[in-house]
Amino acid sequence: MKFFGLIVITAASFLAGDHFSQQLKYRAANLKKMNYMLDDIMMMIRFGSLTVYEIAETLAESERFGGFDFLRGISRSDGIPFQRSWCAAVEKYPPRGLRAEDIRLLSDIGRKLGTSDAESQLNTLGLQQAELTSAISSAEAEHAKKAKLYRSMGALAGAFISIMLL
Repeated sequence: MKFFGLIVITAASFLAGDHFSQQLKYRAANLKKMNYMLDDIMMMIRFGSLTVYEIAETLAESERFGGFDFLRGISRSDGIPFQRSWCAAVEKYPPRGLRAEDIRLLSDIGRKLGTSDAESQLNTLGLQQAELTSAISSAEAEHAKKAKLYRSMGALAGAFISIMLL
């Protein structure tokens, strides 16, 4: 029975390390998805002549943005302005693995939509995309540097605790 408990402790520690490693992976993947989303938004503004709600609906229907549940949470029926609805949806359904600064960036994207003429929006979104590109590089570097470390530390912590309990 004691041996089974030690195996469970070791496995739980390894899984905890793997969880933190996966969070880094999800962050990098979701930041890339945000970049694709910005590309699509800019394309729709440039060529589609869609309203901000139509843009959000089109993005929500796209399989490409699975996991971005906030897009389905944007509501036009509440009488709330689009920008507030976007920010509330991002706060309520944040994409997995994103940090506070990433969520702020995602909220800023929604705050900028529909607030000026098309050309100004495109320029503003271009600046957002540059900031996002920097965040993607940082997330990928952090994942490459720390993912293996987190898994190893989880396994080593589990082994250490098991040895201490023997």
